[in-house]
Amino acid sequence: MTGIRGIAAVWVMLYHAQLGAGRYYNLPFLQKVPDLGSGWRGVDLFFMLSGFILMYAHERDFQVIRKANLIRFARLRFVRVYPLNAVVLLLIAAFVAFQPGFVAWMRVFDPSNFSFGAFVRTLLLATRWFLHGRGDWNQPTWSLSLEVLGYAIFPFVAYFVTRVARIWQLIAMAFLSLLTSLVFLELKGRSITIEQIAVVRMLACFLAGVAVFRIWTLTAESAQKRWAAWISAVAAVGILVAGLSPKGGFAFNYLFAFLLYGLAFQRGIVNKLLSTRIAVFLGNISFPLYLTHVVPILWLHYFLLLNGARYTTFEKSAALMCWAIGCVLMATLLHHFVEVPSHELGRRWAGARVPNQT
Repeated sequence: MTGIRGIAAVWVMLYHAQLGAGRYYNLPFLQKVPDLGSGWRGVDLFFMLSGFILMYAHERDFQVIRKANLIRFARLRFVRVYPLNAVVLLLIAAFVAFQPGFVAWMRVFDPSNFSFGAFVRTLLLATRWFLHGRGDWNQPTWSLSLEVLGYAIFPFVAYFVTRVARIWQLIAMAFLSLLTSLVFLELKGRSITIEQIAVVRMLACFLAGVAVFRIWTLTAESAQKRWAAWISAVAAVGILVAGLSPKGGFAFNYLFAFLLYGLAFQRGIVNKLLSTRIAVFLGNISFPLYLTHVVPILWLHYFLLLNGARYTTFEKSAALMCWAIGCVLMATLLHHFVEVPSHELGRRWAGARVPNQT
């Protein structure tokens, strides 16, 4: 599961790189890679993984709802997202303080970008808590804002789902959740706002991840285990194929669910690929990589818009490569010097698990 987080983060990165391939970099070959255009789906995979992993780590904590375990869970989740977000935000603030032209350019798209109100909402990870909040400092925090909402409901979702013992009910829960997300995506630009779509996307994928974990626990010792390698392989191929077709988008989230189910058994070629050193490394730095890659590429867009005529296609390609390498290096530093220490402090702060008493 660590490896697949890394793949999802890189997929989102490449999607954002492809968006500027024609206008800013003159790299038509990058525009023609079909699966990159679906990279925004990597966020849905993050949401589903979140529900799955939270169940793996905390299912037994909420078989009975107790105040002590709620507090412990809240502390662990706080240190998971807030310290790194705050450090990245301060780094962005230091950068844009010396880039007034970039700030003005960003405000063409939204006058509230880099505003004080947007800074506070980003710091608190509250950019999607209120449907009319506008402006960004770091665009990826929209999904973290929704993750916080997922954390808030998780103990009660876990309490309910652990009492569901019939697999068909859990399959129906996952299927209907993802179907709801697809319906809202189809309504985008009509009667539904982008903020409402974001909330539904998170809830649908998060609940599906919770259900997939529960399905796995109910079948882990059954004959399904021998089919696990095939399930994950077919799902992985299906994801690649879905990205080739403009009409393949409806299948992505269902394929993600099958992929997670198959990978949970830790068998097969896909599991081996996602267990390689490079995949695990990318998975370990996936959170800081996701948080830090957008502002630099937006600045590069701005710089090339002003000065692009001076540079060759090769030089622009090199700039894009430097962006990718720089983001990986920054994410690695943040992982080792911010993320890991904050997690260690958080585990001490949260204290030991409190046994449930029925």
